[in-house]
Amino acid sequence: MKKLLACMLAVCMTLTVLAGCSSPSSSSGAPAVSGAGNSAPATSGTDKEIVMDMIWWTDGNETVVMQELIDEYHELHPNITINLQEIAFSDLDTKLQMAIAGGEAPALSRGTESTVSRMHEAMVDFADYTDVEALKSEYLESVDYLYKSGDTVVAVPTEVTANGLIYNKTAFAAANVEVPSGPDDIWTWDEFREALQTVMEKGGVKYGLVIDNPSHRWSTMLYEFGGSLSNAEGGNLSSEESMNAIRFTKQLFDDKIAVSSIWLSGEDPNNLFRSGQVAAHLSGTWMIQNYDENIKDFEWGVTYMPIGTTRSSVPGGKNITAFKGTGCEQEAVDFILWVTAQEQNEKYCKECLFVSPRKDNAAIEYPVRAEEFAIFADELANTVPEVGVDFSMPGYAAVGFTDLQNLWPEVIAGSLSPEDMAAQVDADTLEFMQENGYVK
Repeated sequence: MKKLLACMLAVCMTLTVLAGCSSPSSSSGAPAVSGAGNSAPATSGTDKEIVMDMIWWTDGNETVVMQELIDEYHELHPNITINLQEIAFSDLDTKLQMAIAGGEAPALSRGTESTVSRMHEAMVDFADYTDVEALKSEYLESVDYLYKSGDTVVAVPTEVTANGLIYNKTAFAAANVEVPSGPDDIWTWDEFREALQTVMEKGGVKYGLVIDNPSHRWSTMLYEFGGSLSNAEGGNLSSEESMNAIRFTKQLFDDKIAVSSIWLSGEDPNNLFRSGQVAAHLSGTWMIQNYDENIKDFEWGVTYMPIGTTRSSVPGGKNITAFKGTGCEQEAVDFILWVTAQEQNEKYCKECLFVSPRKDNAAIEYPVRAEEFAIFADELANTVPEVGVDFSMPGYAAVGFTDLQNLWPEVIAGSLSPEDMAAQVDADTLEFMQENGYVK
C-alpha cells in the first residue's frame, strides 16, 4: 500500500495540467462567506489575479457552450481566468483521484453522482461559502443525489438525465414493426425481444441492442424487473426479481441480440448506433444533441422502455464542484453559483439540449426534438423509490456499481455464473452498509 501511494504521488506531481489555481499574489485568512443564493451575482471580494483550472468532458457541444459562459464571466470579472481542460470521461475518476492524492486537485470539475459518491470528502462544503438552504430551494428535490453527500452540499447540478430507449426508425419501418404509441401501450420485455429479432431479420441492421454500460444504464432493467442492489437488510441482487433481470439480460447476449463487445472490450455504443447497424440503444437524454447533429443516413427516435413488473428510469446528471485546498475555493464557488443560475443554466440546457434540474427552468422551449424530450420526461416521472435508495448512499457507487462493471463481463464470457455475481455484489453491499451504519 505504501509503495502504491508513493507511486500515485509521484505520478501526480507530473500532472501539472490539473493544478487547481494560481495567483501572482495571495491573500491570507479564511474565505468570506458570500451569503448569496444561487441566483445572486458572484463576487469574490478581491481584485487579485486568479487562474483556475476546470476539468471537463463532453458528450456533444457542451464545451462550446461552457466556454462561451466562461468568456462572459471573464468579462464581468477580468481578474478571474478559467482554463477549461477537456479530458475523456473514462479518465475522469483516475485523474481526479490521483490529483487529489498528490495535493494538486483542480479548482473546478464537472462531475456526476458517481463523482460525488467517490470523492465527496475532497470537495468543498458549500455551506462555508454561501447560503445552502437558499441554494437547495432552487432545485428539484429528486436531484439531491447529484449534489449532496448526506446533508452536505458539495456540488451544484447543471443538468438532469433519464435513461431510456433510442431506436432506429428507418430499420423498424423497414421491418414493419411499430413502437409503442404512448405510456399506456408499452412492450413487455419479451415483446421487445421479439421486436428486436424481427428488426434484425427484416430491417437491414446487424445488431438488436446496445446498452451503454453494465452499471448505471443496465440498472434501469434491474429496477423494471422489480429488483434493486440493496434493501433494508443489505444486498438484494440475489432476490428473485433481481435474478430475473440478470438472466434476461444474459440471454440477450447469449442470443446475439445485445452487443457484447460494448461491455467486454469497450466498443463505443454511440458510434455503433450512428453506423445505422443497430436497432435500439439503451442510453439517455444526453445523446439527443449528439444524434440530432451527427445522424444523417437514417431516421431515429425515442420510444418507451419495456415494462417488467413496473416501469422505471434511472435519473442521472452532471454537476460542477470545487475542491478543498486549492487556495481559491471562494472564487470557484462564486463561479459555480453564477454559471448555474437561472439565465446561464437556461442557455446551457437549451443549447446543449439538456433537461434542467432548476425549478425555474422547467419550461425551456427546445429548438428541436421536443417529442423525444417528452418521452424521456415521462420515463423519469416513473422512477421507482428503490433507485433513490441505491444512489443516495455516499460512497456506494465505488462498491456496487464498480462490482457490476467488473463482474458483468465475466458473466457474459461464461467464466462467472449470474448467481455468483449476485452473491459477490450482495456481500460487498452488506459490508458497505454495515461499515456505514445502514445495517447493524
